[in-house]
Amino acid sequence: MPFGLWVVIGWMIFVSLSTIVMIVRGAITGQFKDIEAAKYRMLEDREPEEWPGRAQKGAGKHA
Repeated sequence: MPFGLWVVIGWMIFVSLSTIVMIVRGAITGQFKDIEAAKYRMLEDREPEEWPGRAQKGAGKHA
């Protein structure tokens, strides 16, 4: 077989195995357990947490 065909087959195997590893890793770490929670969490009516190392609103130079 030509070298180019081996390169394509090798790339297909690499991508397939990488995909399988990522899916298994995601399942083990629990990333697929509660996929609905994120859309409800963004709708919660509460103040967002402050960014670490940033000043309060209005405490900067342009207050």
